[in-house]
Amino acid sequence: MLRSAVSLLARSQRLTASGAARQAGAQVRTFAEAPLQEPTVPTHGIHGRYALALFQAGVKEGDLDKIDKDLRAVEKLADGNPMFAQFLRDPSVPKKEKVTALEEILGKIQVSKTTHSFFEVLAENNRLNEVPKIVTTFEELVVSARGQVKATVTTAQKLAQNELAEIKKGLDGLLKKGQTLLLDQKVEPAIIGGVVIDIGDKHIDLSISTRIKKIQQLLTETI
Repeated sequence: MLRSAVSLLARSQRLTASGAARQAGAQVRTFAEAPLQEPTVPTHGIHGRYALALFQAGVKEGDLDKIDKDLRAVEKLADGNPMFAQFLRDPSVPKKEKVTALEEILGKIQVSKTTHSFFEVLAENNRLNEVPKIVTTFEELVVSARGQVKATVTTAQKLAQNELAEIKKGLDGLLKKGQTLLLDQKVEPAIIGGVVIDIGDKHIDLSISTRIKKIQQLLTETI
């Protein structure tokens, strides 16, 4: 089952996301010379524009890694503190109050100057409610720029190390030269059995739950 999933992926068209990662990696070098040039990684909406602006600033200042860690810290704080998360989303809180509160919060987690300035801009523009989407898009830009490709393997039970290694080996064969795989294992009992693999923009579902649904649908149509 695991081997067949990887084989199906291998026979499919080369990863679109892999190509984007390679192009964005080259784009990083361009940022140092022309910070306003847009990367090839798609960015949409308000959150996309803010994420791109922060990414460009990070490349220009050379503190991309620190900004990435800062955003993860803020995200973790929001996930673990509903009041803070609500504070970010609530447009009724006066700008001055938000800026003051952020000064204290960002100071405690010791964010970079770039991150600090960025959150001040978000507060001034009433865009703190966009933080979750901005963080997600920013991380996608960073991953792409580093030549990394994310993959998630979902199974009903945790895989043994040798099974996970088998999947990783197969997925590594899909990458372009210079790219690295970021493999995440997810356990979801609801799929009953089999495996679901997501890598780049590819999705392959060989779960038992999906098979059952297809059989049920077929029976319904037949009746």
